[in-house]
Amino acid sequence: MKKFKLLVFFLVSVLLMTACSSNGSGSKEKDTYVLRVSHPYQKATLHHQYMVWFDEEIQKRSDGRLSLEIYSDSQLMPPAQEIPGILQGQIDMTHSLSSIAGSFDPIWYFFDLPFLFDYDPKDPMVYMDNRKAFVESEKGGRLIARMAEEKGLKVLSLGSTDLYATLWTADESKMITDTASAHGLKLRTPGGRVAPETLKAIKASGISIPGTELPTALQQGVVDGLITVPLYLYDNKLPVKTQTLYPFVNYVMPVMMSQKKFDSLPEDLQEILVETGKDLEQYAYDKVSEEIADVNERLESEQGIKTYYPTPEEIEEWKKVTEPAWDSFLKSEPRAKELIEEAMRLRDDN
Repeated sequence: MKKFKLLVFFLVSVLLMTACSSNGSGSKEKDTYVLRVSHPYQKATLHHQYMVWFDEEIQKRSDGRLSLEIYSDSQLMPPAQEIPGILQGQIDMTHSLSSIAGSFDPIWYFFDLPFLFDYDPKDPMVYMDNRKAFVESEKGGRLIARMAEEKGLKVLSLGSTDLYATLWTADESKMITDTASAHGLKLRTPGGRVAPETLKAIKASGISIPGTELPTALQQGVVDGLITVPLYLYDNKLPVKTQTLYPFVNYVMPVMMSQKKFDSLPEDLQEILVETGKDLEQYAYDKVSEEIADVNERLESEQGIKTYYPTPEEIEEWKKVTEPAWDSFLKSEPRAKELIEEAMRLRDDN
């Protein structure tokens, strides 16, 4: 009888140990994690499509253990509240814009500097490749990502959904060519602290207008034009007549999440997020490269928009005239010194 009781006790102990093991370290491999994502863009935009691609990829790579719960169109909160929302634990991730991130940390306004990356008006890939080289550089984009980590944000991707922001006018007679042609123009700006300084340098003025009011403002002459990116304007068919190819603003669209949330995930899932973020940068590069190849031709044939290609002499004139915007930014944001040096090194090498 004693032997029988000992056998029963042994079997029960084994079963309990097995149950504890399955609920302990073994279950962690089967735990699922859902990250709540908020962004302000419509579902038809490339911004949203990027997040859908990101979600599909991390689900595939994690065998379904990691996924995103995506809220588009500012369903959860306005774009300016998304980064604070991450830090406060309201959401886990956002697909933001460098100009929006600049309101949280001014270092992101670095991307608003004009003529930041090498470019050729007739070959958009010169710009695309130079921007990509900077984003991938440890002293460039990766340095900005490390600065974000110090403030509690994990930057997973620094891709973009467009080319550089150019200058557009609603009246063909006001087409911008040299710097003198911009004098006195009222242009809708993307916000931030750098673009107004750049406009001041060319003796133009910036006006902040909500996107919903912009078409009417252009038609009624409240503004003469705007600063924006070509694919966005092509998709939204704004009432403009000219485009001038000066790289006025260099948007990047960071995918960032809570550093605290990132650190709480299993190590293999952290690695999946990091690697998929890098792959998203390449995916975005390929997507934009394809879209911009003939966008200027489509703008003219479908929307009647004429594109001005500046001469090398005009480009040099604009670079010289807009230098005060660089000086002003560096004075207010000393951390940008190393970033500017790296951008200049890559531009010269290119």
